Order: sequence, then C-alpha cells, then structure tokens
Amino acid sequence: MTILFFVTSPPKIFIGTEEETVAVVDADENFSLTINFIHSVQKTPVVEELTFKDGEFILLRTKYKSQGVGLPFDEADGKFYRDGEWFIFDEMNRRFKNLELRTGKGTQLKIIVNGREHELYKKFPLGTKIIVKSF
Repeated sequence: MTILFFVTSPPKIFIGTEEETVAVVDADENFSLTINFIHSVQKTPVVEELTFKDGEFILLRTKYKSQGVGLPFDEADGKFYRDGEWFIFDEMNRRFKNLELRTGKGTQLKIIVNGREHELYKKFPLGTKIIVKSF
C-alpha cells in the first residue's frame, strides 16, 4: 500500500507593476493587506483593510475621515459607525479576484502587507498601475 502526502503551500501574492516586483508574499491564514491613500477629492486619509481567502481578496473594512464622492455610504455596504474622527464601514465583505491601483498626485498610495509598508507613491511615477494578484 502506498500513501501519498501532498505538501501544499499557501498561494503567493504579487505586488508590483508589469515591469517591477515590489513584493511576493505567502497568503497564509493570517494574511492581511491594507491600502492607505489620501482621497483625491476630500484630501483626507482613507484606509482599506483586506484579507485573502479562497482565491479572492476580501475587503473587510473601509475607514475615512470625511464623507463624499467615491466613498461607501449605503447601509448595504456593511455596518457603519463612527469612531472618533473616523467614519468606518465594517463587515463589507466585497470580493475581488485581483486589485489594480494607480499612483496619483498627492494620494500618497501605500500598501501594508503582513505588517510591512510599501510607499508606492515614492517608488513609482504618477499614474503607474500597481497590480495585486495571486498565483
């Protein structure tokens, strides 16, 4: 009788552009990804907290300091509450296969993955497409 053991490794997450890799990390059970930026209209901070499960990125929570264009506001988006100066939408559970972001003027785009911060706005020119995907 032959017994086969399969060693499986967690999926990998790629962060970078089509030309340059910023990071490749394991998407293990404790994987966390945070996107920080300054909203292009309100000029205030926005924080988006995600995880990765079953081959998809899941937006868990969005925090922002001023309401306005392009920010969630509908009760169907999740559980809304205020914590000090932050507006918070929790339990959003929006799913994405891949993420595509762009550096923008004054947006200070950063990605924090498993606790490590990548200041993309300092690394890439304005308008650069940043890809976040699994493989």
